[in-house]
Amino acid sequence: MSDQEYQIRPMGPRDLSRAVELLNETSAHDVRRVLLSELTGNSTSEPFLAIVATRAGAVVGAAKLTADPVFPETVSALVSVDANARGIGIGSALVERMDTGPRLLKGGTATCSIRDDLPRGRAFAERHGFTVAHHSLGFRFDLTGSGYPLAERAAETAERAGVRIRRATVASEEDLILDCFTRCRIGLPLPYGNRPVDVRARLLQFPPESVYVLAESSDAGSARPAGMSILIPEGRNWYVRFTGTDPDFRGQGVATAVKAASLLYAQRTGAESVITHNDESNTPIIRANKALGMVPDVGYWSLLRDL
Repeated sequence: MSDQEYQIRPMGPRDLSRAVELLNETSAHDVRRVLLSELTGNSTSEPFLAIVATRAGAVVGAAKLTADPVFPETVSALVSVDANARGIGIGSALVERMDTGPRLLKGGTATCSIRDDLPRGRAFAERHGFTVAHHSLGFRFDLTGSGYPLAERAAETAERAGVRIRRATVASEEDLILDCFTRCRIGLPLPYGNRPVDVRARLLQFPPESVYVLAESSDAGSARPAGMSILIPEGRNWYVRFTGTDPDFRGQGVATAVKAASLLYAQRTGAESVITHNDESNTPIIRANKALGMVPDVGYWSLLRDL
């Protein structure tokens, strides 16, 4: 076999670790746990397609089609090729195999997300029929040695917004969290456009150690949370997966207060940094990120393709 020759075959158990690392390179945050769950069939269903490309016995490319339970009638598509194996057609061959794969996917929509510092990756996806639906900006807050007065800022923003902050747990407050999550998503831009969303499925995707931070109105007569933030540990770096405000409480600084509380919680647990992503059209939360001292980081493009 020459240096240019490669083989494509189904992904096997011994390929999983390498495939997950390759596919994770396309993401703006760590999704290895999600990928592993999808590829081993431990999420909602078995993957529709999971293949690898090998050269000289080593896995140099991977591709997958998996069900997306959050967006009905969509599948999540992803292709990645090792930097040292690009330019010889491996990526295109993987896509071709995906295109001739499961016929049951016809009529649906394929989605993918690519970090926005990979313009060649975006161009590759567009050559194969994907179009950009949204662009999400990345922000980072470095917690080690910053000297930023997070405790004071969290207290100040909560007082200004007229809320008290507390943690909630899915084990005892799943319905409350789900209701708040549903209300806080109203009117927010979605990565794949205006399509049906299964909010409970999204909540169930978050790992058990996720931290749910609620902002409750200081008004004793208001029982429902005014806003929330969902914080996910990813090693020493934590990820604010969602921050939102009930439409009835928007414009009062609730999002800033609950995000400040999330940063403070991550700092107190010993995290080194916190990252987050927000659609570029969501100016209120982007303004809140900047006000809290978060700095620009890697974002991602959301792309769609009709099957």
